[in-house]
Amino acid sequence: MIKIFQEIKDNIKKYRKLRNINNRVSEVWLSLKRDYEQSGCNYGTYESMKFIETTYAINEKHQICKKFHYHVDENTDLFKSLVWISEGFDSEKAKNILILSSHLNTFMNMGLIRVDTKNCTISMEIGISLLAPYLYEDQIYFQRVRHFNLSKDIVWAFNRLLIFDEDPVFIIIDLMKKVDKQQNKTQKQD
Repeated sequence: MIKIFQEIKDNIKKYRKLRNINNRVSEVWLSLKRDYEQSGCNYGTYESMKFIETTYAINEKHQICKKFHYHVDENTDLFKSLVWISEGFDSEKAKNILILSSHLNTFMNMGLIRVDTKNCTISMEIGISLLAPYLYEDQIYFQRVRHFNLSKDIVWAFNRLLIFDEDPVFIIIDLMKKVDKQQNKTQKQD
């Protein structure tokens, strides 16, 4: 009985939020900051642009660290997660980088890899409607985890190209095998 009343109370809160949807940018921004305060991570907050910047180690040995941005974008009405894959690559590898990013963008069901050949940078971005984290605050955490896990595979793929100069086609094949292996392992654990 108490559980039913709690669900009714939660639904009334969501209904009130939907009636005043103009507050979603400030509410999601406050939720994002609260999420980071509770996480214990080191981070920087940029109030005027409504984004948080942090650095995470993305491999088990903590040898590879990448810069992550989490942004409440008022213009596009999205909660965005961005990771910098490379902040300076050899311009001679631009063709293969574009080929690899094109393949990866084709296979990803969420997110987008952006290559800026002028500034030699590679980034990956995921965005969800602000409405989801506005109504369900835990969506911020889930978005961060999804983005982090996806970024590990994307960084792995680009490192194979940028460091070891492997062919993009073979990288994609190996990545597909790696993802299949991870999914099989997850299914066996469940």
